Amino acid sequence: MKNTHIDLLNLQQFDYDTLPADTKQFIDGLKQGGYVLDDAVDELKILKFAYNSSKYNRMGLRLTIAPTLRCNFACNYCYEQSEENQGKRDGQNAFMPENVQQELLKYIELAAKTVNFVFITWYGGEPLLDKEIIFDLTQKIIAITEENKIGYSAGMITNGYLLTKDPDVVQKLKDSRIETFQITLDGPPAVHNSRRMLKGDGGPTFDRVLEGIKLLTANELEVSLRVNVDRSNMDGALKLLDILEENNLKDIAIHLGHVSADTAGCKSIESSCATMEEFTVLNQTFHETLRQRDFKIGQMPYYPRIAYACGANRMNAFVLDPDGDMYKCWSEIGDKPVRIGNIMDLKQRGKNERMHEIRWLTWEPFEYADCVECKMLPICMGGCGYRAMFVNKDWPDCAEWKYSLEHYVRARFNQEKEIISHGDVPFATNQPNL
Repeated sequence: MKNTHIDLLNLQQFDYDTLPADTKQFIDGLKQGGYVLDDAVDELKILKFAYNSSKYNRMGLRLTIAPTLRCNFACNYCYEQSEENQGKRDGQNAFMPENVQQELLKYIELAAKTVNFVFITWYGGEPLLDKEIIFDLTQKIIAITEENKIGYSAGMITNGYLLTKDPDVVQKLKDSRIETFQITLDGPPAVHNSRRMLKGDGGPTFDRVLEGIKLLTANELEVSLRVNVDRSNMDGALKLLDILEENNLKDIAIHLGHVSADTAGCKSIESSCATMEEFTVLNQTFHETLRQRDFKIGQMPYYPRIAYACGANRMNAFVLDPDGDMYKCWSEIGDKPVRIGNIMDLKQRGKNERMHEIRWLTWEPFEYADCVECKMLPICMGGCGYRAMFVNKDWPDCAEWKYSLEHYVRARFNQEKEIISHGDVPFATNQPNL
């Protein structure tokens, strides 16, 4: 880059029409990427429009369905644990009863008249504890979508332990068009087994989960491997890669999860939670190690795309527990006082339930002066709404971007430089300018 270009970028404003041809060409590229703006452009209004256009879009139905909130694991950091003075979060029904299933199908059938796709995430507890409900509901939901000529797709959040128990289960999952699976391993066996143990006897789970992952990949199903980290296991995250490589699992997407004590039930592990700054340093090292060892990186950084609203803040996005109670956020599932209604009698829901939903739908980062003035806003969007509203008492939680943007920009640059050097089309040229 010429020094004249650097000097130009240090100016708050300049007259485009007076620039020489080669400089105009350089500025045109920056304008296309949104790095240089015309005086008439109000970037904040454009951002608000993009954010609200996605948030209030009713063309899709996104349902997170928990057929049970019971689990076969006793993870020490589980946010679905109840506080000592709370009632059990798994409600009245251990498994979703027939009448709730029928009302759910009626709800989807009605929505299918106005939406163009349905996306289901099977959740829990551990959803595979009642896999037959999943298989049965799936076939009926698919029939509804096909009758209405709309799209259908599904994924599952599972601990993976039960995937190898029934020799037919993976094929049935595949037949049910559940194509993506998020599974967690928290490090090598000793580390993982001390954090994600069997309920009751505290038995080990690592080997069975690993075999389940291998079974899914052998059946050409997509696995997203999550490694939940806090101060007690941060060193183990990198050691897990050796085991994955030995088992020919370098092609599954891997990402770190930041353990945080958000809900009342997991406050006991608060002292071991890493700060966002600590997590960011580890995540940068982890991403770089994945790249150097030719692993597939999961949850690639948003940059330079705009981050849209979380599903909890969107229309037509709900979380459903086995009792039929509906929520906006996964973190609230089973916490009965914060439900937004019950699928059995949505028309009869109370004012508190309606207002809780409205609070979710109207939350936005533009209400916070610090967010509006922050250069990270387009890719952060205020971070997690749950943390902002309920953990931090109406104050946004700065995300990893605050501490890592330069790292990811440089990593992106190096990645695309490598792609170009191999004669391939750079990733960025295939992306829309958002």
